[in-house]
Amino acid sequence: MIPSDDLRLEIESYLGFLIDHDLEDAYEAEPINRTLSENKHAFKRAVAAPAQIPVTPVQAGHNVSPLRPQSLAHIDLGTMLQEARQRASAARTLDELYAALDAFQHMPLRHEGGKGIVKFRGNPTPDLLVIGECPDTEEDAAGIAFAGKAGDMMDKALKAAGVFEKSLLSGCVFWRPAGGRPLTAEDVSLNAPFVQALIRLSSPKAILLLGASAVSCVLDMDQSLAKLRGQILSYGDTQKIPVMASYPPNFLLRQPHAKGLFWKDLLTLVIKPGL
Repeated sequence: MIPSDDLRLEIESYLGFLIDHDLEDAYEAEPINRTLSENKHAFKRAVAAPAQIPVTPVQAGHNVSPLRPQSLAHIDLGTMLQEARQRASAARTLDELYAALDAFQHMPLRHEGGKGIVKFRGNPTPDLLVIGECPDTEEDAAGIAFAGKAGDMMDKALKAAGVFEKSLLSGCVFWRPAGGRPLTAEDVSLNAPFVQALIRLSSPKAILLLGASAVSCVLDMDQSLAKLRGQILSYGDTQKIPVMASYPPNFLLRQPHAKGLFWKDLLTLVIKPGL
């Protein structure tokens, strides 16, 4: 029987833990006190040879950020932001919003190697709008938000809460950043008009933000997710829409112990506006 990829990774992780903690000896019939010198492992680990890594020095006066793409170095953010706002505000339907996104050729994210626009999915007139993190590789390949295992888990949670048929799901940006890099301030600013248009056109009764990037794009807040989650926030100046920030599904797949907190956040948000 060939183990699945998930099982293989789990076994490798477990065996790596045993080796890292000098626990590679087989279990014996009787316990052995490994703190005694005579019971220490007989084999000494080889010392790794130092690697000679050539480093190219940065020229004086150059401020280089390893997380900031060079495509953003010389953009005219003011002009591009004005164009983004004009295109987003002109959209009167979700289809027109797609067209506005497609026509916005000056968006740096769209030129970083992604396969195309990652579209939102679900009910176009939702009670609940779910906005997640940046598209991952599965979402980029599928061209829709919340694809793959993370999407399956999210769908099950929404069904269990009784709001799946009344939900619209989207990423906080509409193109996958190169290598899944963190969003820059320019990314957030240029995507914000389109996210705001999505909220305006879908007119939800409540918004669920999953992850720090979603919080930054929608609420323009830089507080940690741990401090924000569990609280009912609000979006909008006139019509206050209740908002809850919680953990993104990809995080929950890596840290299952946090699922209880996410479930509590989801139910709190669903109950608040009576979805």
